[in-house]
Amino acid sequence: MRRDTQRARVYKSDSALIAIAKPLPTVKDVERFTRRLLQMKRVKEAFPRSARYDVPNVGDGRGRSRACGGEWEIKIPLWARNEAVVTHELAHTVALREFGRRGDAAFHGWQFCSVYLKLTLYGMGREAHDVLKAAFKVNRVKFTAPRAKRQLTDEQRQALADRLALGRLAAASERRALAA
Repeated sequence: MRRDTQRARVYKSDSALIAIAKPLPTVKDVERFTRRLLQMKRVKEAFPRSARYDVPNVGDGRGRSRACGGEWEIKIPLWARNEAVVTHELAHTVALREFGRRGDAAFHGWQFCSVYLKLTLYGMGREAHDVLKAAFKVNRVKFTAPRAKRQLTDEQRQALADRLALGRLAAASERRALAA
């Protein structure tokens, strides 16, 4: 798994959703929310691999200071029982099921963030989605696939190398002229 370089920025962006999020006071409410969200037709179409599995088990998070989401279970302590935190942890579940624990997917990487944005849209609505997306942009959180790098032909690579060599020669002769 890749290094989780944007974790702090994602958590900072999460705080923008707290004011909008509705409370989910009991574990049953959290289970109902997760089941409703994961059984939506739009979610199943967007995440077909994840749709093959059951809804993750919801633990009450007793004795935990943080909420956590895994492939098969999410744990939600009392303070975290609201739509925003549950959606974040559920996004971990869906992202792990969709992308696995491959070496190119960080725990809070762009793949997770794209899942998180979609689940926020489907579960909390357009306003929450737009607020989270704006927070991602302000905090420079990556949530789309990186652009593919341009592939150079051998001729293009050689032409660039020749230009670089000419530039270095010109700089060296200029330094010699200034030194004389």
